[in-house]
Amino acid sequence: MNGKHFTALLKFSAVIFFSVLIINGCKEAEQVIDGGIDPDPATGEESSFNGQIIDFITGSPIQDASVVVTGGPSELTLTTDTQGKYSGTFKLTAGVNLTLLTVKSGYLTDTTSIFLPKGKVVTVTIIEMEKQSTNTTPSGEPKSVWLKSLSSTVIGVKESGSEETSRIVFEVQDSAGVPIDLTHSVDVAFSFGSHPNGGEILNPPLVKTNNSGLAVVNLTSGFKAGVVQVIAEITRPGGAKISSLPVPISIHGGLPDSVHFTIATDLYNIPGWNYIITVPIFAYVGDKFSNPVRPFTSVYFETTGGIISGSALTNDGGVGSVNLITSAPNPVHPVFGPGFATITARTADEYLNTISKQMIVLFSGVPIIEVEPQSIDVPHLGSQSFNYIVRDQNQNPLSKGTSITVTVDGENVKVLGDTQISLPDTQSKFWTQFSFVIYDSNDSLNVVKSVSAKISVDGPNGTSSRTIYGIGR
Repeated sequence: MNGKHFTALLKFSAVIFFSVLIINGCKEAEQVIDGGIDPDPATGEESSFNGQIIDFITGSPIQDASVVVTGGPSELTLTTDTQGKYSGTFKLTAGVNLTLLTVKSGYLTDTTSIFLPKGKVVTVTIIEMEKQSTNTTPSGEPKSVWLKSLSSTVIGVKESGSEETSRIVFEVQDSAGVPIDLTHSVDVAFSFGSHPNGGEILNPPLVKTNNSGLAVVNLTSGFKAGVVQVIAEITRPGGAKISSLPVPISIHGGLPDSVHFTIATDLYNIPGWNYIITVPIFAYVGDKFSNPVRPFTSVYFETTGGIISGSALTNDGGVGSVNLITSAPNPVHPVFGPGFATITARTADEYLNTISKQMIVLFSGVPIIEVEPQSIDVPHLGSQSFNYIVRDQNQNPLSKGTSITVTVDGENVKVLGDTQISLPDTQSKFWTQFSFVIYDSNDSLNVVKSVSAKISVDGPNGTSSRTIYGIGR
């Protein structure tokens, strides 16, 4: 082999050697740089992330915010929708660390880091963006703290189906009323004044004011209804403490519970068989924690006698009311007979099951009087007993406020017994049966004389009387 051939062979071998080195070096570099990101998406597993961006103060979604995502196979720029939500997807062969840079005009830029595993879906912690301060005047030292805003003055107890958290914003100002800047930022401590003590939470309990002098705390309800007072307190340089006025927030109850559901009325014996009377019917509705249900809970009513308003909405105390009108039809109960009506109230519990309660009211009629014996014959130095009945035409008792009196007219006779009766609100037939005794009060004369006894009834059901006659000896 001559010198030219040998030189050419050396050059060719060198080219082959360095080519192999370059190829192997590129492959090795590709493996190091990859970090789990396969340049061929077809070989990776779909891995996605999603989240939401809200205003730090109001908690409202921020629309059209830009989210720039780096650290993945490629850079992504996402835009939030009307709900402040965004999402992105990569194909990965291994997990990667991503950086999310959030930008929105008028807000401070936010940076968030997440780890995205291969083949998984990650929900990013909610990003709260702070507005840029519009205050160009440098502030002084903090002098006061006051309520700036709150998302809701009313929340519901836990598991009530209502909003359970209120977002409260306090502002710290200097002596000129200027919100303090970051240079004068202070810690704001949050505490309760009066509260139901049912597990309510203030979170976080301590916050440093931002560039606008604002501090935000979330009140989350517990299991008791009532009024909560939230107080913000700061400590000035020098140790002096300054507190806000208490901020009141109402915690309402949850959904109806069968155990805490009652219906009632002011009058269970209504003089409505012959007359049209209007009486209120009440529903008392509580939740499973014995709190009044949230206001405007619907309760539906029906009756087997007269007519009744179809529904009622509960108030803050869990009470709803409707009117029962004793118009046609007059009720006839399958067990208790004429005059007795069944009123049913219905609502729905937290499981969407219908729960109901019933009560019975009496439509009583006009007064009827019966007495036995029907004549008087009182012996000398003796007495005579009488039983009498006062009831309506359906043999039911009369209404509350009915007065029953028994009077006797005659010489040397007196009466004892049920002579002055005022009826309670009752449906019991016990209050239809009474008695009295007429006796001779003169122990010396045995002379026949005329005697009469009058039973008088007066009340909401009407007026009636019955007189019996006879003699005394």
